[in-house]
Amino acid sequence: MTTKIKAIDHINMTVKNLRESIDWYEKVFGLEVKEEGRSNSGNDYAIVGETGSIMLAIYQLEQGKTLKIDEQSHDGINHFGVEVEDFDQALINFKQHGVKINYNEAIFDYEKSRSFYITDPSGYEIEVAEVFGGGL
Repeated sequence: MTTKIKAIDHINMTVKNLRESIDWYEKVFGLEVKEEGRSNSGNDYAIVGETGSIMLAIYQLEQGKTLKIDEQSHDGINHFGVEVEDFDQALINFKQHGVKINYNEAIFDYEKSRSFYITDPSGYEIEVAEVFGGGL
């Protein structure tokens, strides 16, 4: 017998600047800080999200360490995807907030959904989708 996954509960990421990342996720996605503190290993962290929808556990990069996230190499997460309520309005909102749309502002038309891609302040790519799971 297998265990059925109901939903992704959270994504855990190390970020270059915790405060900048918190501010960005609040401004761009309207997520709110649910918890802030210091982990058992001594790293500052925050849980930002929307209850029942998405939670991001973001941890400050340890001093002296390097987070390599760029177009050629990714440490850990290649990208994560989010479904938005109003795809066309989201595109407008992100542009108004100065968020660059990746791949020359391309909108990708998939069989049952559309997506575009943005990047957070630490370099994590986020797929913004019209339909959950691409309609699969």
